[in-house]
Amino acid sequence: MKKKGVSALYPIVEIACASSSPHYLIAVRQAYCSLHECSLEEDIGSTLDMPLRKILVGLVSSYRYDKEVISMALANSEADLLHQAIDKKQLDQDYVVWILSTRNVFQLQATFQCYKQKFGNSITEDIKNCGKGDIENLIGVIIACLGSPERHFAEVVRNSIIGHGTDEDMLTRAIVSRAEIDMMKVKDEYLNMYKSSMDTAVMGDTSGDYRRFLLTLLGAKI
Repeated sequence: MKKKGVSALYPIVEIACASSSPHYLIAVRQAYCSLHECSLEEDIGSTLDMPLRKILVGLVSSYRYDKEVISMALANSEADLLHQAIDKKQLDQDYVVWILSTRNVFQLQATFQCYKQKFGNSITEDIKNCGKGDIENLIGVIIACLGSPERHFAEVVRNSIIGHGTDEDMLTRAIVSRAEIDMMKVKDEYLNMYKSSMDTAVMGDTSGDYRRFLLTLLGAKI
């Protein structure tokens, strides 16, 4: 946590929020217990301070309904409540976290759409305007994973290869975790956002067996 700051917590957010199936998170928690002889919640609680601890424990303890059930009345009312929670340029963390950790993914996506339609900015933009601290950054990633995981992982890939050197941990995490879930959507989103192919970007920034491994997962021609 100290080495990479709040970004070290992003994999936990991705595991908890970037899958619409609650069974995946349960399987991860069970595997974690088997490997480490304690729960994921225990380790989060013993290594993080409030309010990061409260946010992440709420996320990994969540069991979201995974069917596409949406109430537009609820989406509209909770868009208003979320706007009130962040309108004073200081997040009402308890309420925001409660909504993000309890509603199903489809309901949340409808709420985010209502928010933008009603208030002009996306909820992510308004949270960024609250500040650039750990809480704002973490909640921004939570919303990104819940609202459009393919866009989030396209950004992760991009951020891992721009600048000097390659963040192999970040790049590997993004490609391996989405290879059998929504990789084609991630690649399409990457092309749409950056006007270049993800396959070409990865090929130009990696080499050897590591390159072949990633390109195989991407379904690219080697």
